[in-house]
Amino acid sequence: LERFGLPADAMIVEPYARHTTTNLRNATRRLAALGAPLDRAALISTNPDQSRYIASATFADRNQTELGYQPGRIGARLSPTQVLFQP
Repeated sequence: LERFGLPADAMIVEPYARHTTTNLRNATRRLAALGAPLDRAALISTNPDQSRYIASATFADRNQTELGYQPGRIGARLSPTQVLFQP
């Protein structure tokens, strides 16, 4: 938050999921419940390996298999640790 000059209420932590698929599903639900503008991208911040995985076709396939849908659209990787996500 300090690095990018963001206020604390700009970060949402989803603490319940045990897997990345359900993490993004839950984060989308949380953003909707908070009244966040779902037509704007959110920023996923994670480690480089997880970031790469989230941006992969394998992850999209896993969402479809496990959830039956995509919880959002994965956008560009902005850095090794950051990926855009459109709920």
